[in-house]
Amino acid sequence: MKNKFMKSRTKKALQKESRIDRFFLRMDNFIRAKISSNIQLELIFAVAFCLVLAFLAYNITFNMTRKVTLNQFISYEQGMQDISASANDIAERMLNDLRYKEEEEITEEMRDNARYPSENNPDAKQFNLEHAMQNLIRDFSRTSTLKLMVTDLQGEILFKTDNVTEARVDIFSVIKSAYDIDFYKDGQIDEDSAGELIFVYPMNFLKRDIYLIIKDTPIADIQTTPYYSYNTSLSIFVGFFFFISGFLILTKNKMDYIQELSNTVRIISTGNLKHKAPVKGNDELTHLAKSINLMAQDIDERIEEERNLEKTKQELITNVSHDLRTPLTSIIGYLGLAKSEKISSEQKNEYIDIAYSKSERLKELISELFEYTKLQSPDNKSVFSPVNVVDLLDQLIEEMIPIAEERGIQIHKAAKSKDVVLQADVPQLVRLFENLISNAIKYAYTNDPILITVEGADASGFSTLTFENTIDHITDEEIEKMFERFYRLEKSRSSETGGSGLGLAISESIVHLHQGRIYAKKITDQRISIIVQLPVIQIS
Repeated sequence: MKNKFMKSRTKKALQKESRIDRFFLRMDNFIRAKISSNIQLELIFAVAFCLVLAFLAYNITFNMTRKVTLNQFISYEQGMQDISASANDIAERMLNDLRYKEEEEITEEMRDNARYPSENNPDAKQFNLEHAMQNLIRDFSRTSTLKLMVTDLQGEILFKTDNVTEARVDIFSVIKSAYDIDFYKDGQIDEDSAGELIFVYPMNFLKRDIYLIIKDTPIADIQTTPYYSYNTSLSIFVGFFFFISGFLILTKNKMDYIQELSNTVRIISTGNLKHKAPVKGNDELTHLAKSINLMAQDIDERIEEERNLEKTKQELITNVSHDLRTPLTSIIGYLGLAKSEKISSEQKNEYIDIAYSKSERLKELISELFEYTKLQSPDNKSVFSPVNVVDLLDQLIEEMIPIAEERGIQIHKAAKSKDVVLQADVPQLVRLFENLISNAIKYAYTNDPILITVEGADASGFSTLTFENTIDHITDEEIEKMFERFYRLEKSRSSETGGSGLGLAISESIVHLHQGRIYAKKITDQRISIIVQLPVIQIS
């Protein structure tokens, strides 16, 4: 039972220690994380550590440079203290000794509190000054060098020890000398000799006023005092050296990192935007490195975008120049022929009709160029509103049926959902579907029907529209280039059969404007479909 209890207590103690260890471990990790993520805390920690290191170095150096010098001097202080203590003891004894009191004044308490052998002893009690002083001298035999005398108020000596030579004293001069005792203090004593100390105690003996006078000369004492000297300048220099060295060591990694970032900025400033700043740690310098990388990447992307725009502009100018020059040259040529007087009126009218058709083609091309440029402009503001894409397609298909019948082609539509509502710019969406349907009619290789299907929203909320038609042989490479500007499947770039090459590029811009996706898919060698995916806001 006892073992089980002890095991239980041990287990609880271990659990408590484990919790405490985990707590301190978490605190240590928290503090380390805070310090490592804040350069100010890192610098404060470094300065504090260096100050402690400098303080320790200063103290060690200070103690190592200590020099001890022994100073010897003559002192009378101890002798003066011994004489003063003996004089005070004798005076206290005389003031309190019962031998100097009347018999009837003695109480039992006084007898019990006696401190000396002759006190409160009736047999030893003497009421004679001579006997009383002899008893006193005997009790204080250790003070044999003292000169004791008892005088009356006029200076007549009533009792004196054998070492006293005076027969009479001037009591006032003695009292005055007694008050000059400070002469022997605070370094005023001559090292070769010292004056005599005088102590005067007025008291009453058997109802008689007397003076107790004690004199003695202090004995000289040779004392040795150690004097410590330190090299403070060297200690300060060593402490400062350790502080600077410790600070440089602790901040070396950060300084090297700052230098790396500086070199990175210098390299980036020369135009090498692919160069990356090293990302180390998790403090403000790390965030700065990430910001430098993001800035360089952003600038690189902007420059690349500018290059692409410039390239696109050059291509656009080249293609537009070619596509505009061709019909314009034809117009000028036919109008020049029509001005000739050598041709008949029928030929002139024929040339004028051709020039007019070329002008219409030129107008159509300019309109498409304007439409494409407008869609690419960042200032283009679209107005979005809900539209039922199924109803919109029904209306457009009805309008396109006469054009399809001229080619002997039918248009079939299949919608899996009755109402598929999009948030769209309606005129742009109409232009998109007109382009795709007209292209399907224009480039149909056989009289097989054009299939248009509308599917409801998928899991990502997008509706899929498919425009399928026949086509002459087409390669995968040509499919990938179909949405490029001015790209025509006809290698001759004939405007009679191939169009401007902007229709699908305009369609792609409209789809992207609606946050959608458009792409071409080859079904067979002679059948292709254009797939459009647009976000849906309502379906039923």
